[in-house]
Amino acid sequence: PHIAEELWNKNGNNQSIFLSNWPTFNSEYLVESTKLYPVSINGKVRTQLEFPLDMTIPAIEKEVMANEIVVKWLEGKAPKKVIIVPGKIINIVM
Repeated sequence: PHIAEELWNKNGNNQSIFLSNWPTFNSEYLVESTKLYPVSINGKVRTQLEFPLDMTIPAIEKEVMANEIVVKWLEGKAPKKVIIVPGKIINIVM
């Protein structure tokens, strides 16, 4: 508690930290609009790509297949299957 009081005062607050109000809850800070998807090729995570949560599965697949890292790992071959679990993971099976 003593270190907290010292840091509080050094940040320019004159009142004691113990007499201060708690911050108010604001739900807009908890809303996620994007998701960082791990992209695995043959069961191993090769990269991570960020997409909006409201993006459609075909649009996600199109952007994944155009990504330079994914293209490098595909080595010019067509994938057998592309599995996209919205909000979770992207898996490419060769």
